[in-house]
Amino acid sequence: MKKSALLMLTFWGSLAAGQLSGQTLSGDSPAPPPAAGKPAVFEVASIKASDPGKRADCFMKGQPGGQTFIGRCVPLRVLIKYAYKIADSQISNGPAWMDTEAYDFEAKTDRPVTRAEIATLFQKLLAERFKLQFHLETRTLPSMVLSMDKGGQKMTPSESTYEWEIPITTMPGSIPKYKGTRCPMSYLAWWIGQQQNRPVIDKTELAGFWDFTLEYVPDGLAEKRIAVGNPLPVDGPNLATALREQLGLKLESGKGPVDVYVIDHVEKATAN
Repeated sequence: MKKSALLMLTFWGSLAAGQLSGQTLSGDSPAPPPAAGKPAVFEVASIKASDPGKRADCFMKGQPGGQTFIGRCVPLRVLIKYAYKIADSQISNGPAWMDTEAYDFEAKTDRPVTRAEIATLFQKLLAERFKLQFHLETRTLPSMVLSMDKGGQKMTPSESTYEWEIPITTMPGSIPKYKGTRCPMSYLAWWIGQQQNRPVIDKTELAGFWDFTLEYVPDGLAEKRIAVGNPLPVDGPNLATALREQLGLKLESGKGPVDVYVIDHVEKATAN
């Protein structure tokens, strides 16, 4: 397998484990509310190319308090998808090194921030440090719609008030099993999009945050196990069935107008 494929495989394994689902934070106190009328900024942002020999543990995570965010061996494409909450199919053009070059970073905000503010901060970081420029085009692409099933949702309203819970994490099990904690539906839709590599439109009309458990067999899992010498049978529902039976949500495939981010210019970030 090529190095680039291995790197992305490692990273998406981390994504499935929840290490990229926003930030991995500890503690049980919510971040203070933002100062009125004052947008947060990264007052310190150090970024450099990763050591190729230290790419076994790739992650993005935040530190307690909601001010410091670190990443290790993060490809630029992953940063773009995280910052703009889009699927891989929504990125067009761009050099090959977006997948093969990885970066370590550490950034600190001038004040504690909320989860909703993080995306904008990373968008600015991409523009400033990678000189990222793009334009949007509307294209008809395979997409998916997440909505309520006719039987109604089966999740539990979250009682947690901690802003930096990891929304979706893995649980032990013979097939992939995930735990949702204080997860908004917009995030669940984006997470599903990463698994399916398709944009997912949230039409659940469910506000707030939700707790749930989701267990399903990804497409091609049995074949992948056999390929690595693990012939154990895989039995369980596919993603759409699991969402309907376990969460009370309906996932439908189709095609429709989708925003595509067409990269016009990007540069490798220089160390600082």
